[in-house]
Amino acid sequence: MMDMKEFPSVSVIMPAYNAERFIRQAIESVQSQTYNCWELLVIDDGSSDGTCAVVQELAEKDMRIRLIRNEKNIGVARTRNAGIDLAQGEMIAFLDSDDYWYPEKLEKQLHLAQQTGADAVYCSYMMKYEDGSGTEKQFCVPQETDFEQMLSVNVIGCSTAIVSGKAIGEQRFHPDYYHEDYVFWLELLKKCGRAVGCEEALSVYRVIPDSRSFNKWNSAKNRWRVYRSYLKLPLGKSLRCFAGYCLNGVKKYHR
Repeated sequence: MMDMKEFPSVSVIMPAYNAERFIRQAIESVQSQTYNCWELLVIDDGSSDGTCAVVQELAEKDMRIRLIRNEKNIGVARTRNAGIDLAQGEMIAFLDSDDYWYPEKLEKQLHLAQQTGADAVYCSYMMKYEDGSGTEKQFCVPQETDFEQMLSVNVIGCSTAIVSGKAIGEQRFHPDYYHEDYVFWLELLKKCGRAVGCEEALSVYRVIPDSRSFNKWNSAKNRWRVYRSYLKLPLGKSLRCFAGYCLNGVKKYHR
C-alpha cells in the first residue's frame, strides 16, 4: 500500500440498492488500492436484501468505510448527490456497487491528474458479463475528451471517473434524466474544458441483463431527450450525434 502524501485525499461514493451479490467485491477492490488515503461512503438506497449487513461487517473492520442509509428509496442520482454532500476528500471517485477496480486504479489516475493538471480523469475498462457468456472485452478510451466529442461518444464510465471536488462545486446529478451521469459529465466539461483518459483498463463494468443500463431502447430514447430537451441542439446536429451514439453502442456491446 502506498501512502503518497503529495496526492490529495479521495472520497469514493458508492450508491447501493439490493447489491448483496456483488458489493463485497466492489468494496474489497477499494480496500486493495495501492493508494490508501481514501474514504468510502456507501449510501444504501432502501435495500431489502443483505446489502447493509455486508457493508456493516466490512465497515467494522475498516474505519475508512462508512455506511449511510437513505430514509427511503430516492434513486441513484439523488443518492450520489448525498454522497457528494458528505464527501471530505479533495478528489471524488464514483464506484457502482456491481463494478470493481483493479488495485492501481486510484494511484495511476492521481498520477495522471498531477501530470496533466486535469480536473477529471477517466480510464478504460473491462466488460464482464454476469452469466459468464460471451468474451470479456475491453472498452478503450481516448487520451482526452471534451464537450463536443462527448456528444457522440460517452467515454466516461461512472465507475472509472475521479474528479476534483473544487471542479464539481455545487454541481449535482440531475434526477430528472435517465442518463443522469452523462448529463453530469457534459456539465462538468462545459466548465473544465476537457477530461483526460488513462488508456489502461483499471476498472471492471459488470453487464447485468436485468439492469437499467442494459435496456438499449430506453437508453436510446433518453439519449435523444438529452440532445433535444436538455441541450436543445438543432435537429441536424442531434441526428448526427445520435448516429454516432448508435454506431458506438453497436461496437461496444457486440459480443
